[in-house]
Order: sequence, then structure tokens, then C-alpha cells
Amino acid sequence: MKIKFTERENRIINSILTVFRDSRSVPYLVGGYVRNKLIGITPKDFDIASSMLPHEIVERGKALGFEYCDIVNEKLGTVLLIIDGEKIEHTTFRKESYPAGGSHEPSKVTIGVSMQEDAMRRDFSVNALYADLRTGEVLDPTGRGLEDIRLKRLRSATEDPEVMIKDDALRLLRLVRFACQLEFDIDSELANKARIYSSQLTSVSKERIAKEMDGILLADADDNEKRTHNNGSRAVVLLENLGLMRILIPEFEDYRHIGYGTYHKYSVYIHTAHVVGNVPADKVLKYAALLHDVAKPMIWRTTGTMHGHDIAGEEIAYSRMLAMGHAKKLSREVAILVREHMYDLRGDAKENKIRKKIQTLGYETFERLIELRRADFLGSGREKEPVRTADKFTRVMDQMKDQKVPMQLSELNIRGSDIIKAYNIRGRMIGEALDRLLSYCCMHPLKNTKENLLREAGNILRNLN
Repeated sequence: MKIKFTERENRIINSILTVFRDSRSVPYLVGGYVRNKLIGITPKDFDIASSMLPHEIVERGKALGFEYCDIVNEKLGTVLLIIDGEKIEHTTFRKESYPAGGSHEPSKVTIGVSMQEDAMRRDFSVNALYADLRTGEVLDPTGRGLEDIRLKRLRSATEDPEVMIKDDALRLLRLVRFACQLEFDIDSELANKARIYSSQLTSVSKERIAKEMDGILLADADDNEKRTHNNGSRAVVLLENLGLMRILIPEFEDYRHIGYGTYHKYSVYIHTAHVVGNVPADKVLKYAALLHDVAKPMIWRTTGTMHGHDIAGEEIAYSRMLAMGHAKKLSREVAILVREHMYDLRGDAKENKIRKKIQTLGYETFERLIELRRADFLGSGREKEPVRTADKFTRVMDQMKDQKVPMQLSELNIRGSDIIKAYNIRGRMIGEALDRLLSYCCMHPLKNTKENLLREAGNILRNLN
């Protein structure tokens, strides 16, 4: 079997081949790039491998005048080359040994082994395929990769999946990510081993967990025109069934068994899967969907009801996002949506209150809240389109945008200095007056002129005295 390269790929490959001129080493395109080429989806990460040692690659690359060529990981034997603006990583064939406990970092690396040994240290058979850069011919050292591509199946590169899984716990999340991104099934024996070693996920760094979880939840955002599954929902199911969800989010203990009722056909678990699948491929929204009901099990055990799970969920969502290695800004954005996802659930809030809520949250957050509301309702199993409150929110927000309602102080046509000059006051009253003027313009956007606002500022200041 051979893969075909594009014109640009051929230009890059021809440059790479000059490094190996007069050498017995043969360069191979490896891993995900080969896999994606065979599947027919857009490849990423131009990784190559050969028996050539790192220092020799660097010497030859620099002599040829490449944009960049240097060792970036001496332990793993990795060299970064930049050719025609493309970042290419070359790794000399190697084998690895890992400490007990599933740490992602190998304790011992041996550089300069055979292709067969290099293939066996990889995670999944579909990632252990090698394409000869000279001919495009695909080699399958494990004897499993091409068959698994054909069957859309994930198996370990080694015949014993236990070795692969227990060596590196990050592979637990990579297993879920590839299953979602590629829409492949997980071999039953591999799934069983993943369950056995799921607890080792705690040995993986938060930063690596965050990166893998991003890839899992945003699998539907990848360029795969052949996509047939709702992979947001599938991600939740796989994380749960492999025993990973409650390691990442301990508060979901028992969420398989609660949540059924008048408004919900499903358990919190299945409902969450539906909501994650129904929101657009936006990182904030995906995590908010995953965590929007995170407090329900705790609230249920404490009170026998679900009341207040939105308020309690804000703090839990924020702490869980941080624990998964996410930045404070993203964590706060997610937590706000969790807190607000029950807002005006019955649809009886007056328009003025909705306008103020929109101004407080901002358009971007409120647009996400609308999407979360729609997905939350439809994910109950008892609601159908249209979602009345979501449509109501959209109508009010669109009206505010048309009216050019100021959303922050900088959009007011007045400054604190104008109030100081007009009324000869200073101190905290200036800030309070500006805040009230912003609220005033939320309801009266046409009044956002300097003359009108100075007049209204006088009324506000008199009430503050």
C-alpha cells in the first residue's frame, strides 16, 4: 500500500531526503500523519523517524541551510526541523522503559534500535505505521495497523495491551480522544485493561490532562467530513465506561442513578452526555455542558432534591477545571455558565431583567448561555424544539445589539471627568454614578448622549447624597 503526497508535501519531502543523501538510513513518515492519510482526513504533525542519530541530523540540516535544525529533546532523540515554514520532528528509532505507576515520562530511553522495536514502543497499532518518504510505501511492523485502519478499530501496538496501558497512563485519555476523533471502536481487551488501570490517571500532570480533554471534547471540531457519530456524547460515555470520569470529576459519583423525574427522562449521566453532544464545538461551552449538573449528586444526597445545584455547581466547576489543568480565565468562564444555566427556567422574567442580565454577562457569555439552555432542554429527553426561553433570550439580545446598548463603561458617551467638571464632586460617587448610568442606558439606549447622561447623572447624585 502507498500513500500519495501533495505538491507541497513533495517539496518538503525532497528537502528532507537531501539530509539522507549518501546515507544508509531511510527516513519514514510516522504516526498520525500516515494514519490520517490512509483514513482520508486532514493530517497534522509532520513527524519522521529513521535510524540516523540526532547529532548527524543536526549537522546535515545546518549544512544544508534549513530554516531551523536543532535537538529539542536530547533524552528522546528528537530534532526539530523547519522547512518551508513546516515544523517537522525527527526522532531516531528508540525503545523505552517506564517506572511503575503509569508516569508519562520514561525512566530509560535507548536510542538507535530497529524499526520493529520503535513500533512496539508506540501506543496504538494505527499509530505505528511508517511511510517510506522515497516511495510512499506504507510499512506495518506490528502487523496490526493496516487491518485496524480497515476495521476502524483501536488496538495496542503490542500484542499485550496491558503492557501499553500500564506503562503510560496518558494513553487512557489518548484512547478516548482517538476513538472520538477517528470514530474508531475500542478493542474489548484493550478497554478491559484500561478499566483496570484507570486509577493510574492520577499520575499524569494536570497540563497533559487538560490538553487531552480539550481534544476529546472538541473532537467534532476536527476536519473529518466522514463524521457520522455525535462524538461529544460518545466522549462522556467512553470516559464513564472506562472508569475515567469519576477520577477526573469525583462529584459525579452515583450520577448514573439519579436525575430521572418529571422534567428529565434520563439520569444525570445520560443527560450530561446529550448536552455535551448538543452544544457547538466551543471549548467553554463543552466544559460548561460537561459540568453544568456537577452538583446534582451532592445536593440530592443532602436534600433529596436538585434545588440549588446551579449555585453549588459554580464553585465545584471552577475547582474541577483548575484540577484538570485549565487556566483561571477559562475555569471562571465555565463556572459562570454553570451558575447561570438555570436562569429564567420558566420563562417568566421581564424583558428589563433579561436586558440587565445580558449587560452584566456580556454578549459572548450570554450567547453561550443560550446555546447551553437549548442543549440542556433538548437533552432532557422530554423537550423538543423550539426552546421557548432560548428563543426569547435571542430575541432580546438581538434587539439590544440593534439598539447599540452600551455594555461597559467605556461605551458610555460620558466620562468621570465630565461629571466632576459639571457637579464639582470626587470620590466613590463618581464610580457609582457611572455604574447607574450604564444600567440606565441598558433600558434607554437612545439616551446615551453626553447631554442626556449629564442630566441623568445629576438626578443620580442627588439620590446618592
